[in-house]
Amino acid sequence: MNPPPAALLFDLDGVLIDSYEVWFHLLNGAARVWGFPEIDAQLFAETWGQGIEADCERFYPGRSLEEVDAYYHGHFADHVEHLKVMDRVSAVFARLAERGLPSAVITNTPNPLASELVERAGARPDLVVGGTDVARSKPAPDMVLHAAAGLGVPAAAAWVVGDSEFDRQAARAAGCPFVGIGIDGDLRLEAVGELLGHL
Repeated sequence: MNPPPAALLFDLDGVLIDSYEVWFHLLNGAARVWGFPEIDAQLFAETWGQGIEADCERFYPGRSLEEVDAYYHGHFADHVEHLKVMDRVSAVFARLAERGLPSAVITNTPNPLASELVERAGARPDLVVGGTDVARSKPAPDMVLHAAAGLGVPAAAAWVVGDSEFDRQAARAAGCPFVGIGIDGDLRLEAVGELLGHL
Protein backbone atom coordinates (compact mmCIF):
# COMPACT_ATOMS: atom_id res chain seq x y z
CA MET A 1 0.00 0.00 0.00
CA ASN A 2 1.32 3.46 -0.87
CA PRO A 3 2.28 5.75 0.71
CA PRO A 4 3.85 3.87 3.63
CA PRO A 5 2.30 4.54 7.05
CA ALA A 6 3.40 7.29 9.42
CA ALA A 7 1.90 5.23 12.26
CA LEU A 8 -0.10 2.05 12.82
CA LEU A 9 -3.27 1.89 14.91
CA PHE A 10 -4.24 -1.64 15.94
CA ASP A 11 -7.54 -2.98 17.12
CA LEU A 12 -7.01 -5.35 20.05
CA ASP A 13 -9.46 -8.23 19.87
CA GLY A 14 -9.23 -10.42 16.80
CA VAL A 15 -5.96 -8.73 15.82
CA LEU A 16 -3.53 -9.00 18.76
CA ILE A 17 -5.53 -11.33 21.00
CA ASP A 18 -8.59 -13.54 20.82
CA SER A 19 -10.69 -12.96 23.93
CA TYR A 20 -14.06 -13.86 22.39
CA GLU A 21 -14.70 -16.71 24.84
CA VAL A 22 -13.45 -14.61 27.77
CA TRP A 23 -16.00 -11.90 27.02
CA PHE A 24 -18.79 -14.42 26.46
CA HIS A 25 -18.28 -15.82 29.97
CA LEU A 26 -17.67 -12.37 31.49
CA LEU A 27 -20.84 -10.81 30.08
CA ASN A 28 -22.90 -13.76 31.21
CA GLY A 29 -21.32 -13.55 34.65
CA ALA A 30 -22.46 -9.94 34.91
CA ALA A 31 -25.94 -10.88 33.70
CA ARG A 32 -26.23 -13.57 36.41
CA VAL A 33 -24.98 -11.28 39.19
CA TRP A 34 -27.44 -8.52 38.27
CA GLY A 35 -30.39 -10.79 37.47
CA PHE A 36 -30.56 -10.19 33.72
CA PRO A 37 -31.36 -12.86 31.09
CA GLU A 38 -28.60 -15.15 29.84
CA ILE A 39 -26.84 -13.92 26.70
CA ASP A 40 -26.94 -16.83 24.28
CA ALA A 41 -24.19 -17.59 21.78
CA GLN A 42 -26.08 -16.18 18.79
CA LEU A 43 -26.93 -12.86 20.46
CA PHE A 44 -23.37 -12.52 21.69
CA ALA A 45 -22.02 -13.13 18.18
CA GLU A 46 -24.38 -10.51 16.74
CA THR A 47 -23.30 -7.86 19.27
CA TRP A 48 -19.60 -8.79 19.56
CA GLY A 49 -17.34 -5.73 19.68
CA GLN A 50 -20.14 -3.20 20.06
CA GLY A 51 -18.63 -1.27 23.00
CA ILE A 52 -19.47 -0.93 26.66
CA GLU A 53 -22.17 1.73 26.19
CA ALA A 54 -24.10 -0.63 23.92
CA ASP A 55 -23.60 -3.47 26.43
CA CYS A 56 -25.23 -1.32 29.11
CA GLU A 57 -28.23 -0.57 26.91
CA ARG A 58 -28.69 -4.05 25.46
CA PHE A 59 -27.78 -6.39 28.32
CA TYR A 60 -27.85 -4.41 31.58
CA PRO A 61 -30.50 -1.67 31.38
CA GLY A 62 -30.38 0.57 34.41
CA ARG A 63 -26.75 -0.20 35.18
CA SER A 64 -24.32 2.66 34.70
CA LEU A 65 -21.29 2.71 32.44
CA GLU A 66 -19.11 2.98 35.55
CA GLU A 67 -20.70 -0.09 37.19
CA VAL A 68 -20.32 -2.24 34.09
CA ASP A 69 -16.75 -1.03 33.51
CA ALA A 70 -15.86 -1.85 37.13
CA TYR A 71 -17.39 -5.33 36.85
CA TYR A 72 -15.54 -6.06 33.62
CA HIS A 73 -12.23 -4.93 35.04
CA GLY A 74 -12.75 -6.72 38.35
CA HIS A 75 -13.79 -10.05 36.85
CA PHE A 76 -11.99 -10.38 33.51
CA ALA A 77 -9.22 -12.39 35.15
CA ASP A 78 -11.81 -14.93 36.33
CA HIS A 79 -12.05 -16.16 32.73
CA VAL A 80 -8.52 -15.52 31.47
CA GLU A 81 -7.93 -19.22 30.76
CA HIS A 82 -9.93 -18.64 27.57
CA LEU A 83 -7.56 -15.86 26.33
CA LYS A 84 -5.38 -16.53 23.26
CA VAL A 85 -2.54 -14.37 21.96
CA MET A 86 -2.14 -14.16 18.19
CA ASP A 87 1.10 -15.35 16.57
CA ARG A 88 4.01 -12.95 15.98
CA VAL A 89 2.54 -9.97 17.85
CA SER A 90 5.81 -9.19 19.63
CA ALA A 91 7.71 -9.51 16.33
CA VAL A 92 5.43 -6.94 14.67
CA PHE A 93 6.00 -4.43 17.46
CA ALA A 94 9.75 -5.10 17.45
CA ARG A 95 9.78 -4.30 13.71
CA LEU A 96 7.86 -1.07 14.31
CA ALA A 97 10.42 -0.06 16.93
CA GLU A 98 13.28 -0.85 14.51
CA ARG A 99 11.67 1.32 11.83
CA GLY A 100 10.85 4.13 14.26
CA LEU A 101 7.15 3.85 13.42
CA PRO A 102 4.84 4.96 16.23
CA SER A 103 1.88 2.78 17.10
CA ALA A 104 -1.26 2.70 19.19
CA VAL A 105 -3.89 0.19 20.17
CA ILE A 106 -7.44 1.47 19.72
CA THR A 107 -10.09 -0.75 21.28
CA ASN A 108 -13.64 -0.59 22.55
CA THR A 109 -12.35 -2.49 25.62
CA PRO A 110 -12.25 -0.04 28.55
CA ASN A 111 -8.92 1.20 29.88
CA PRO A 112 -7.06 0.12 32.07
CA LEU A 113 -8.21 -3.41 31.21
CA ALA A 114 -7.18 -2.76 27.62
CA SER A 115 -3.65 -1.86 28.75
CA GLU A 116 -3.38 -5.09 30.74
CA LEU A 117 -4.45 -7.13 27.72
CA VAL A 118 -2.01 -5.31 25.45
CA GLU A 119 0.79 -6.23 27.86
CA ARG A 120 -0.36 -9.87 27.96
CA ALA A 121 -0.21 -9.92 24.16
CA GLY A 122 3.45 -8.87 24.14
CA ALA A 123 2.58 -5.70 22.23
CA ARG A 124 4.54 -2.52 22.93
CA PRO A 125 2.53 0.39 21.50
CA ASP A 126 3.31 4.00 22.29
CA LEU A 127 -0.31 4.62 23.26
CA VAL A 128 -3.44 2.68 24.26
CA VAL A 129 -6.84 4.25 23.64
CA GLY A 130 -9.68 2.36 25.30
CA GLY A 131 -13.41 2.63 24.86
CA THR A 132 -13.80 4.86 27.91
CA ASP A 133 -11.09 7.31 26.80
CA VAL A 134 -13.17 9.03 24.10
CA ALA A 135 -16.73 10.29 23.79
CA ARG A 136 -17.77 7.70 21.20
CA SER A 137 -16.44 4.19 20.64
CA LYS A 138 -15.94 2.58 17.24
CA PRO A 139 -17.45 2.73 14.62
CA ALA A 140 -17.16 6.48 15.34
CA PRO A 141 -13.76 7.92 14.34
CA ASP A 142 -12.99 9.35 17.80
CA MET A 143 -10.41 6.71 18.81
CA VAL A 144 -8.59 6.93 15.51
CA LEU A 145 -8.40 10.72 15.66
CA HIS A 146 -7.40 10.70 19.34
CA ALA A 147 -4.63 8.16 18.76
CA ALA A 148 -3.26 9.93 15.69
CA ALA A 149 -3.17 13.22 17.58
CA GLY A 150 -1.48 11.53 20.54
CA LEU A 151 1.19 10.13 18.24
CA GLY A 152 1.64 13.47 16.47
CA VAL A 153 0.68 12.25 13.00
CA PRO A 154 -2.14 13.27 10.64
CA ALA A 155 -4.94 10.70 10.83
CA ALA A 156 -4.87 10.20 7.05
CA ALA A 157 -1.20 9.10 7.32
CA ALA A 158 -1.94 6.30 9.81
CA TRP A 159 -2.99 2.77 8.90
CA VAL A 160 -5.81 1.29 10.95
CA VAL A 161 -5.46 -2.47 11.41
CA GLY A 162 -8.67 -4.24 12.39
CA ASP A 163 -10.85 -7.28 11.92
CA SER A 164 -14.42 -5.95 12.09
CA GLU A 165 -16.86 -3.71 10.34
CA PHE A 166 -16.63 -1.38 13.37
CA ASP A 167 -12.90 -0.96 12.70
CA ARG A 168 -13.39 -0.42 8.98
CA GLN A 169 -16.09 2.20 9.52
CA ALA A 170 -13.96 4.05 12.09
CA ALA A 171 -11.01 4.11 9.66
CA ARG A 172 -13.17 5.34 6.80
CA ALA A 173 -14.79 8.03 8.96
CA ALA A 174 -11.33 9.27 9.98
CA GLY A 175 -9.98 9.19 6.41
CA CYS A 176 -7.42 6.45 7.11
CA PRO A 177 -6.28 3.50 5.03
CA PHE A 178 -7.67 0.26 6.48
CA VAL A 179 -5.77 -3.01 6.79
CA GLY A 180 -8.28 -5.81 7.24
CA ILE A 181 -7.41 -8.93 9.19
CA GLY A 182 -9.69 -11.53 7.66
CA ILE A 183 -11.87 -8.74 6.27
CA ASP A 184 -11.58 -6.66 3.12
CA GLY A 185 -9.79 -3.33 3.27
CA ASP A 186 -7.22 -1.33 1.32
CA LEU A 187 -5.00 -4.29 2.19
CA ARG A 188 -6.32 -7.66 3.36
CA LEU A 189 -4.26 -9.99 5.53
CA GLU A 190 -5.27 -13.18 7.30
CA ALA A 191 -3.17 -12.59 10.44
CA VAL A 192 -1.36 -9.66 12.00
CA GLY A 193 2.01 -11.38 11.55
CA GLU A 194 1.66 -10.91 7.79
CA LEU A 195 2.24 -7.19 8.37
CA LEU A 196 5.94 -8.02 8.67
CA GLY A 197 6.02 -8.37 4.89
CA HIS A 198 4.70 -4.82 4.48
CA LEU A 199 6.81 -2.88 7.00
